[in-house]
Amino acid sequence: MNILGVEVPLQAIAGFISACIAGVAALLVWLQWRERQLRQDDVLRWANEVIRNLQTLYLVIFLGDATFDRATARSMLARIAVDTSVLVEQGRMFFKNTPHPSHGQHRPPAYRGYRPMLLDPIVVSHQIACQWEGAAEEERERMILVAQDCVRGFVSMAQREVGRGRTAHAASSIRGEGENLEALLAKVAPERLAALNTSPRLSL
Repeated sequence: MNILGVEVPLQAIAGFISACIAGVAALLVWLQWRERQLRQDDVLRWANEVIRNLQTLYLVIFLGDATFDRATARSMLARIAVDTSVLVEQGRMFFKNTPHPSHGQHRPPAYRGYRPMLLDPIVVSHQIACQWEGAAEEERERMILVAQDCVRGFVSMAQREVGRGRTAHAASSIRGEGENLEALLAKVAPERLAALNTSPRLSL
């Protein structure tokens, strides 16, 4: 084939076109991968913030007066109420409602249908933070257990969404023994206790 007075073999033209197509395809694949990776990173950051709020809520109401004075607890619950409300709205960016022909059709598009299950523990935790102050003692005991369920339920769902399928090193995946504090305290050697009591309390 003659191009601008230069004879170019058809094989060279075909090779050039194939290379261009391959380059464009590779670019599209990379862009799609990058978009997925960015979204996963965003979801991971969001999920970590949700976990921080849900676990803080559980600890504040579970430990109660033994750890937190009333003013501190009220301040923390108020902060959690605000943060969980924001996190629910942010979660709608990643997880859309399940469409339904009639449920919520009068609402704006992002709120029509049924919200995803992943957002339920955040909504419930928000409600606990808002209602804790005026709740009766028996209701508070139930709220503590529900708050614990919210943390565990969300972590389980978030792990499936953004958790790693395997660890970077085999040692990190070794099964734990499930030991608690009491068992570990019993294993502390007497000589270590003696050394602790005779040495200056330095951090390093």
